[in-house]
Amino acid sequence: MLSYIQDIITRFGGRYFGSEQEHKAQLYTADILKKYCNKVDVEEFMSPLEAHFHSLKGFCITYIIVLILLRIDVRFAAVVGVVNSVLFLGHFVTYRHWLDFLYKKKPSWNVIGDIEPTGEAKTTLIVAGHIDSVKEFKWWYKFKQNGAVMTIVASFIIILIGVYAGLSAVITAAWWSYIWWFFAVISPLLIVLFDMHGDEVVHGASDNLTGVAVAVEMAKVFSEEKLKHTRLRVISFGSEEACLRGAWAYAKEHKQQLLDEKAFLFNMDTIKDTEHLTIGTLEANTLVFYKKENIKLVEDAFKAEKIPVKILPLMVGASDASAFHIQGLPAICVIGMDSEKLDPSYHTRLDTIEYINPEALESMKKVLVRFIKTWDQKN
Repeated sequence: MLSYIQDIITRFGGRYFGSEQEHKAQLYTADILKKYCNKVDVEEFMSPLEAHFHSLKGFCITYIIVLILLRIDVRFAAVVGVVNSVLFLGHFVTYRHWLDFLYKKKPSWNVIGDIEPTGEAKTTLIVAGHIDSVKEFKWWYKFKQNGAVMTIVASFIIILIGVYAGLSAVITAAWWSYIWWFFAVISPLLIVLFDMHGDEVVHGASDNLTGVAVAVEMAKVFSEEKLKHTRLRVISFGSEEACLRGAWAYAKEHKQQLLDEKAFLFNMDTIKDTEHLTIGTLEANTLVFYKKENIKLVEDAFKAEKIPVKILPLMVGASDASAFHIQGLPAICVIGMDSEKLDPSYHTRLDTIEYINPEALESMKKVLVRFIKTWDQKN
């Protein structure tokens, strides 16, 4: 698994979503899967890949406009402020793509490999990760945990100024106007959103070549140990860092097929540290709550292999499992990174192969093999 990760990095470096590097890495992964799968497809999809992060500049500029309008025309400020906050929540925070129509669509790619069972396929079990990586979150690299806190605070004040502007249209008390100074004084913090990214595309060794590596490993294992009634589908999603675009496109395009197949997605993201292997109970950003029975199935696989696991809400960011869940398709996500504070390698130049604990990959492999075999026996 480590050799696959190193091979991808050596050959293609960072793989910015929609880039030639991402495309070549996907084609290379497809060639590997062809050795083990009955069928392998490379599916191109078109999506406004820059819509998520590029929208931040507009939200920050509008914040400043609302500040100025509050001194000129409170009612107009209220309308602009509330709309800006609502769009920020819907489009950026909760990943609902509300402003996609403003941005040009670009190509990206998913790779899908199927291994058919020896008998009738009664279900399809999808194991997946994403192959793309992101431009460095430079404030997180410079200030570590404080940089993440700054980003969260900046996001909150974009939301709060809309609330303040809206209430300012009905509250006329003198003391209320002094709150304006809070939003004015703290406004320079918006730089962490307005200028979030550096120029360097990170290696993305942990996030998320680890997930793809484990998924590819499952193709190797179950090309030899054939399942009886479960179709195993290995997917390397593209453009996850662009707001879950690959998983979203795949789920939308194949929704009826996936429902007919009784498909279930076991998604893996950033399998880096053994001590931080975590089953997500929910993803706060996307407002996704995973089903308790599915969490229990994964927990049982960890217990069977005597590998400790945390069961926690995932409070920042989102995974490809969210895209499936939002569209009514069952899914779960397992991560292997500290979910309670910022990992210094997350979305920074430190996301290199040296920071991956090989035991985390081996543990995830054991758990997933156990999960897949148990799933097949029950179905």
